[in-house]
Amino acid sequence: MKQFFKKWICAALSAALVTAVVSAVPAAEAFAKESVGNGVILSEDAIVLPENGVATFTAALGEGFDASRLTCVVADPNVATVTPVAVAGNIAAFQVNYVGLGTTVAAVVHMDNPAVVGYTTINASSVIMNVPAKLGSDKKNYCELVSYEFVPYDFTYADYHDYKSTLKLQFKCTSYGDEDFRKWGCYGYFRDAAGNVLSKVRLYASALSVGRVYKDEFNVPVDAVSFTIEGFSN
Repeated sequence: MKQFFKKWICAALSAALVTAVVSAVPAAEAFAKESVGNGVILSEDAIVLPENGVATFTAALGEGFDASRLTCVVADPNVATVTPVAVAGNIAAFQVNYVGLGTTVAAVVHMDNPAVVGYTTINASSVIMNVPAKLGSDKKNYCELVSYEFVPYDFTYADYHDYKSTLKLQFKCTSYGDEDFRKWGCYGYFRDAAGNVLSKVRLYASALSVGRVYKDEFNVPVDAVSFTIEGFSN
């Protein structure tokens, strides 16, 4: 009964934290999965942090261990900070706070034993990414997203405010089944809060080869809140 009660408290705690965050931040599509570290399990292996937003994740130790002894260290505090918000038994909850654009890694470490550690990647982005499993419209030739990052827009003129950042993408050809077409492409759409398309961009690759990685980069319109790439899930 004691074990059941403790697990119920942990579940209720996590639900309350998530509800509080969702009420304050626009909902984003979840891509992350559990991260199994050395003695600690994180609820997310990657966190997409909206501009000026927050996110939460939990860290779990084995049964009977005290999660209050966990702390979190961020590699680049200019991207995000992480603070503990609650502890229940062997589970601790942390809040991730946006600082600036970029990508960094957070390590959750046991203060009494640094060998007990788990890692999660934090991508502080200026828009919500809606990315299908397979990019493209041709089910014989398609790619998948390898990585992305947002970097500050570096146009030098101070009075040029059409863009707020630059999105850099890497995508890999995972299927080349139609050899009559050596080129591949699909479209991406930056949208504002009302769903209006602000910019339509094209992802493009030539000389298709399975496993080959391609790169693209696009300027993010200042009012964009989401970016959607054409594709399909199966």
